[in-house]
Amino acid sequence: MAQDIRLTRLRRRRFALWRLILANIIDDLRIVREAWFPITALLLVLASCTLYLRWFYLPERLDYEPDTAFALFETLKLLIFQTDLDLPDELIGRALFFLTPLLGLFFLLQSAVDVGRLLVDKRARPDRWQESLAATYRGHMIVCGLGRVGYRAVLQLLDCRREVVAIELDPNCEFIPTLTGLGVPVVRGDARDPAVLARAGLKRAQGLIATIDDDLKNLEIALAARRIRPELPTVQRIFSRALDARIERTFGRNSAFSPAALAAPTFAAALLNSNVRYVLDLPAGLLGVAYITVSDGSPLIGPVAEVETRFGVRRLPGPNANLPILPSEEIALVGPLPALEAAQWANRPRSARSDGGLIVCGLGKVGTQVVRLLNRRNPRPPLTVICTVETPQRYIEALTAQGVRVLRGDARDPELLREAGIEQAMSLAALYSDDLLNLQIGLAVRSMYPDVHLVLRVFSDVLADRLADLFGIRTAFSTSALAAPSLVAAALVSDVEAAFDIGDQLLVVRRQIVTDRRAGKTVAELRAAGQLPLSLRRGGEFQWLPPDNLVIESGDEVEVLTYLT
Repeated sequence: MAQDIRLTRLRRRRFALWRLILANIIDDLRIVREAWFPITALLLVLASCTLYLRWFYLPERLDYEPDTAFALFETLKLLIFQTDLDLPDELIGRALFFLTPLLGLFFLLQSAVDVGRLLVDKRARPDRWQESLAATYRGHMIVCGLGRVGYRAVLQLLDCRREVVAIELDPNCEFIPTLTGLGVPVVRGDARDPAVLARAGLKRAQGLIATIDDDLKNLEIALAARRIRPELPTVQRIFSRALDARIERTFGRNSAFSPAALAAPTFAAALLNSNVRYVLDLPAGLLGVAYITVSDGSPLIGPVAEVETRFGVRRLPGPNANLPILPSEEIALVGPLPALEAAQWANRPRSARSDGGLIVCGLGKVGTQVVRLLNRRNPRPPLTVICTVETPQRYIEALTAQGVRVLRGDARDPELLREAGIEQAMSLAALYSDDLLNLQIGLAVRSMYPDVHLVLRVFSDVLADRLADLFGIRTAFSTSALAAPSLVAAALVSDVEAAFDIGDQLLVVRRQIVTDRRAGKTVAELRAAGQLPLSLRRGGEFQWLPPDNLVIESGDEVEVLTYLT
């Protein structure tokens, strides 16, 4: 179970002892500052009496020049009524001798009570402790908003061995206990407030990711951060495509990402190919990543170069990338979606429903994007959409005008599923934001037609794994899990087009103009160094998955898949 494995791995991280000690010192100093009045008054009383004894009282009564330490010692004895000094003759001296023990003891007790109360209440002040912990961080990432995307982004950053400070306004956020248990400081407050950003260590941070489910708030957070640090790399979660383009013109390329847009290609491709794990929506088109378990007698068995040439795909970089493919081995391939489909069907025969239609349930942010992508496919598969009665009429009219059949109602209803054509359908996707609703739709379909390929949108990795074990539903994705790697990678390195994770490693796609020592090397040499060129643009010519013998030239624009270091 991916999520359980990740959390177990992250819990093994060692929290530096020096950080805990420093955080405690910072927290104790803050406590002292909060009790400043009685402490200051006590120090003022002690200083006044010490100076009087040092410069006026003791020099007249001693045969030698007293030092300040001796005067302080006599002041402390006076404070606790243990002095053997005679009462001075002058009025100021008499007043100090009487007031020092009275006022001194009062302010001493008041200081002890205030500081003691604050120390005892440390556990009742978790917000202050989190701020003290955050004050020890430098070169960290700040994640604003601990919703589903923000939570995933924090886990991804920790897996990339980066330090993180989170900001969350809601004290009842369900993910706060998990993250604080992993040693992540969570600062309470509105991330648009410069004071809150300062408490999260903005001036010492490496970058900031704004993941609140509100485009305007994320923009305001980024603007507030840039006012304090204009050079700070910021990445925003944005749904609006128009706003996305404007933000990138202001904040830089790939500074804004839509989780729905990042996840939708994977859901769309999974409807057509059950082995697809991730789809990269690159400027040149869609490129998929598929995991295929090689069957006995499969044409995928043999030298990697032959399989890549035959199907027009590439094996993902890794220690086994150049080893021959063996039966029962799970291989990870990247390539255009039709090429991955061809490799899948060559490995295993097509099912009886492989030419049927597609059903999409849900017209929210993700569902709308999925339908848009399926409409762009050539040839377009037969497509039916089921939406709720609350879906705006303009969405339905727009799809109907494009030739998409749209039905309103409850997708759990067997009669509605039959009306949508579930008898002949190849696949059905349940894409509502409610995990339980999506599961109920999947179970309703499974009880009617067990051979229909199901694609479910769920948040919990644990639930996704349980679905496979309990109900045979093996294709389930989390929108936040699909989107978080791209947001994280874009915040850590420049030129990132997309990213996805494989276990505890992050694979990123970077689009660059070749001007360095890679010029003059072949594609095979780049692959041997762990960089897989996905596309190459030279002049006006574009090439997907350039062959291994192609020589890279200076000025070529390449999209390279490589591990994040």
